[in-house]
Amino acid sequence: MQFHAKVLTPARTIEDVTVDAAGEAEARRLIASSGGRVIELRAGGTLPALRARRSDFDLKVFNQQMHSLLSAGQTVVDAIDVLGHNDRKPGSRAVYEALLRELRSGNQLSDAMASLPSVFPVLYVAMVRASETTGSIRTSIERYMLYQRQVDDIRNKLVAAATYPLVLLSVGSLVIAFLMLYVLPRFAAVYENAGSMATGSAGFAQWWGAFVQNNTLLAWSAVGAVYALVIAAILHPRLRAAVYGRVMASPWIGERLHVLQLGRLYRTISMLLNSGLSVLSALRMTRASLPLAMHDDVEQAARMISEGLPMSDVMRQCRLTTEVAVRLLAAGESSGNLEEMMARIADFYDQETARWIDMAGRLIEPVLMLGMGVVVGAIVLMLYSPIFDLANIV
Repeated sequence: MQFHAKVLTPARTIEDVTVDAAGEAEARRLIASSGGRVIELRAGGTLPALRARRSDFDLKVFNQQMHSLLSAGQTVVDAIDVLGHNDRKPGSRAVYEALLRELRSGNQLSDAMASLPSVFPVLYVAMVRASETTGSIRTSIERYMLYQRQVDDIRNKLVAAATYPLVLLSVGSLVIAFLMLYVLPRFAAVYENAGSMATGSAGFAQWWGAFVQNNTLLAWSAVGAVYALVIAAILHPRLRAAVYGRVMASPWIGERLHVLQLGRLYRTISMLLNSGLSVLSALRMTRASLPLAMHDDVEQAARMISEGLPMSDVMRQCRLTTEVAVRLLAAGESSGNLEEMMARIADFYDQETARWIDMAGRLIEPVLMLGMGVVVGAIVLMLYSPIFDLANIV
């Protein structure tokens, strides 16, 4: 969420400041860490899809630099102090100053990070909190970096596979809209003046051209509404969740997306178990990172595990596994090495997802090109067939 504030600076001047934070308390904390005093604070809007976290603060860079400084023997406070002095971005400096303020007040690093939920994810804070009891914060940061790289690999493959089809659909739809709403009505006017017969394609071209000419605003508004609806479905969390739920319910694509989310589920649980968290805690924390369509299944699984049922049976009953994963889970339970088996399951799902992405990319691109070619060709044929009628060729 974005907040707009009037702030009394240490120089006794009043400035208008914009702060990205998860809530009002965090916004006030960030402003106070910079030495400012809040005079007025109001919410300016939410940006759930494009700015889920602070854009100025790069968590990946923070992890890399923090890991390097801790490996060199620096304490946590000294490492954050060094990073804060080296970062020139105002938003990042406020984060470092807020962390230092909490640490110098005697709070743990996990508590300081938990006070900035828009910067540090819940999973990350939980790993740091678990590692503080064993003094292995550097190991937890390293483990989270590895987890993030593995998740980003799959995400990058999805983005790369979807980029070309999305560009093709966008450009193709714009071309089709231009032909139908601009070019065809002008051809229809020519045909009408020439006395073309209102039969077949000529009749449709004249009818459509007359409709667009008489309802130009309505036609273009309808196209704009379609594009606005698509953009809203992408950006708005509830619409996006509804669309995702529909897709998940489809027989083929839904199954593949389910496998993708299962890979994320097992990867996250494995990371949290390695950090020292219990199975129940890891499962409940992972729930927040999954789509809404899977929340009920994960909650049911946590409830059944708390009743003492074996995890392999629970995950099967809650539709959170496949046959291969059930066997690996059972082996992990019997050997007491559940976190390693979950990592293997996640690797198996990621490999299966990567193969599916590659196959889908090879199939979708030519199908889309063929479909766009057929639609554009049909429109062009509809434009020129009346000319053949006028010339008595057809």
